[in-house]
Amino acid sequence: MIEINKNIYLVPGANHSLFPYCACLYLKGKDLRLLIDAGMGPANMTPYLKEGFDLVILSHCHLDHRLTLSQFPPIPVWCHEMETVFLENRERFLTSVGLLRGGIDMEKLYPGITIQEFSIQRKLNDGDSFNLGGLSLEVFHTPGHTPGHLSFFIPEAKLVFSADITLTAFGPFYGHDFSSINDTIYSIRKLKALPAQTVITSHSGPYQENLTERYTAYEKVIYQRDRGLLRHLHQPRAFPDLLGKNLIYSKYREPKPLAQWFEQVHLEKHLNRLLELGLVKEKDGLYRT
Repeated sequence: MIEINKNIYLVPGANHSLFPYCACLYLKGKDLRLLIDAGMGPANMTPYLKEGFDLVILSHCHLDHRLTLSQFPPIPVWCHEMETVFLENRERFLTSVGLLRGGIDMEKLYPGITIQEFSIQRKLNDGDSFNLGGLSLEVFHTPGHTPGHLSFFIPEAKLVFSADITLTAFGPFYGHDFSSINDTIYSIRKLKALPAQTVITSHSGPYQENLTERYTAYEKVIYQRDRGLLRHLHQPRAFPDLLGKNLIYSKYREPKPLAQWFEQVHLEKHLNRLLELGLVKEKDGLYRT
């Protein structure tokens, strides 16, 4: 564990906290010890298991944020109320993220990983707050990545844990069927307005400099993707003609079928967005500016 501030620890994930793992946050209050997310991987469990913890809060339902949860001793699990169904119902999860539609079998792509169901003991909402004893935790609903994605603010440390609002150069990820570009924009701006001095994410950071500029640049990637798609639609194109062109990913990392599926979903959402804005028209299955 890496101490970020007094009684606030970053728990790095395996594989440099990249999928199918994530970094987690451990808060050691005098009255309550909690872990935010549980995707660090078995090899990184030992330090906080020795410290002990009273509950786990999942920022959202994605596999890399709950991967290690099945190896914990029995412990209460909390999440946003909108994420509950995806954690308690495997088929609903697979359908809602679009893996069934895409013919993607995550358990075959990542041998040894099982998509399990977990019972949720408490459903959180925007504005909930908790006194842990010397530390307080404020809950922010930041949808877009998933419908019930949560971020967290610790006012004593002026620290934000933004989960999968990662502030990386790649930009926001909304490559699942239940993701939303408009909600993502809303959530970026919501976090940008917080009086934070440190931002930790599930896959990058900590960030402590130029935070306003980082949020702005992160949001701008969305509009860069819009413009990239528009450039390809100066002449009529069918949607399949846009696939496999690295319009979202500069390089398809392995497993390639998964990356290409995520790119397809991103493009679907951008195309629908541009249609709604009146910047693209469709006729007989062809799209053009």
